[in-house]
Amino acid sequence: MKKEKKPFRFPIRIKTILVIVIFGLVLTEIAMVFFSVVSSNDNQINYKNDATELSNTIALSIDKTKTKTLTDAVIAIYNSYDEKPVREEYEGTPLYEEYLAKFDTIKETEEYKYLQEYLASVKSVNLNTEGIYLGWVDTTLKYTLYIVYDQENELYPVGVIDYLYEEDYPMLDNPKLGFVASIYDAGEEGILVTAGAPIVDDSDNVICYALVDIALATVRAKQASRIIRLFFYLLSTVIVLCFIGIIVINFILIKPIKTLQDVTNSYDINDIEETHKRFTDLKLYVHDEFTDLADNMKRMENDIHNKINELSEVNKELVESQKVAEKMTELANKDSLTGVRNKTAYDNFVNNINTKITNKENLKFGVAMVDLNYLKEINDDYGHDSGDVALIKLCNLICATFAHSPVFRVGGDEFIIIVRSKDYTESDKLISTFNAKIDELSEDDELLPEEKISAAIGYSEFNKAIDNNVDDVFKRADKAMYERKHQMKNK
Repeated sequence: MKKEKKPFRFPIRIKTILVIVIFGLVLTEIAMVFFSVVSSNDNQINYKNDATELSNTIALSIDKTKTKTLTDAVIAIYNSYDEKPVREEYEGTPLYEEYLAKFDTIKETEEYKYLQEYLASVKSVNLNTEGIYLGWVDTTLKYTLYIVYDQENELYPVGVIDYLYEEDYPMLDNPKLGFVASIYDAGEEGILVTAGAPIVDDSDNVICYALVDIALATVRAKQASRIIRLFFYLLSTVIVLCFIGIIVINFILIKPIKTLQDVTNSYDINDIEETHKRFTDLKLYVHDEFTDLADNMKRMENDIHNKINELSEVNKELVESQKVAEKMTELANKDSLTGVRNKTAYDNFVNNINTKITNKENLKFGVAMVDLNYLKEINDDYGHDSGDVALIKLCNLICATFAHSPVFRVGGDEFIIIVRSKDYTESDKLISTFNAKIDELSEDDELLPEEKISAAIGYSEFNKAIDNNVDDVFKRADKAMYERKHQMKNK
C-alpha cells in the first residue's frame, strides 16, 4: 500500500519569527519614510530661510551707488530696444546676439567688476549657494533682467531677459516684497531654492534685487547622508529587538503550544486510560491563558466519553428539527393559492436589497407591479373559485414571462416582480410580450370568463442617483401601473 504523503507544514515557530522580522522591517521602512519626509521638509524650509537671509544681507551691505550706476546702464540698453529679445524666444537669433554684444562695454566698467568680485566673495563663504546675482524686474512686461552674476556664466550673462515666474507675480504690486523664497525648476541647473531681496536707494526706491540660488541637489545629498546613518541605526536596533522578541515568544508562546500539541496528538480512542493519564499529567508553567486552556482541555477530555452518545442523539433530533423548521419557513413564505412567494417573503427580500443599497453596492434591478382587473366582478358573478382560477392563470403568465425573476403575491389581486438578470436587460421586450398576451386573452371569446383575464402592469428601474430604497422604485412602478390601468379602461 502506497504511503500517503503528508501535506506541507509551516511551523508556527517559523511563522512567528517571520512575523517579528517583517514587522521590524515594516517599522523600519515606516520610520525611514517618516524621517525622510520630515527631513526633506525641514531641509527645504531651512534652505529657503538661508536663501532669504543671505539675499537680505547682500541687499543691506552692497554698495548701492555702484549698484544703481550699473543697473541704470544695463536698463538704458534694455530700454533702447522696443522689441525685447527675451532669451526663451530669441536665443540664437542675430537680434539676440546683437543685443548681448551691447553689454560688452558694461563688463569693462569699474562698477561691474567691483560688484561681480563682491558677489563672488560672498559666495566663497557660503558654500551651499549655487549662484548669487543681481536682477531688475520690468513690472510692466513681467520680465527679469540680469545685471551681474558672481562669475561669468553663459546662462546668466549681463543683459539676459527671462520671463518672471508666476510665483513672483505678487511683487508686481509691491516691488519691495522681493522674490519670496520658492523652489523652481531651472532646467539645466536643476531644482533651485531661490530668494531675492530688494536693494533700495536713499529715497527708498527699489534699484534692483539681490538674488540667491541654492541647488536642491546639495540639500538632498546631505539629507541622503543623514538617512543612510539613520537606516543603519534603525536596522541594528530592529535586529536586536527581533532577537529578544524571538526568545521571549519562544518561551511564552511556542513552547506551551508545542506541549499542548503533543498531548492532543497523543489522543487515542482505543486507549482511553493512557490518554486520560496523559491529559491528567499535563502541566504548564506560564500562568496565563495557555494554563487555562490546558485545564479546559482536561475537563473536556474527562467529559467527552459521557457526552458522546448524548450528543449523537441530540444531533439526530436537531437534524429532524431543522428539516421541520425549513419546511415551516417554506410554507410561511409561500402563497397557498398560486405557489409563488407571499408578502412576508417580499418584505424579507426587499430588506435584503435595501441593505445592499445602504452599503452602496452596484445593483441593477427593476420593480414591476401587476394588478388583476375585475377580480371583484368575477368573484361576484361567477364565484370565488373562478376568481382563484383567474389569479392562478395571471400568476402563471407572469412567471412564464419573467422566468428569471422572483414573483410575489402581495395582495388579493396584486403581484410584484423584482426584475433582474436576463429579464432586466430585456425588460421592455418582456413587458410588451406580457401586454400583448393580456390583450390576446381578454379578447378570446372561446375562453371562460375567468380565463379571459385582464391585468395592468407598471415598471420602473432602480436609479442609485435618486432612489434610497426599493419603496422609491415601487412607487414609480405603482404609478405606472395605474396609468396603464387607466389607459386600458379608456380603451
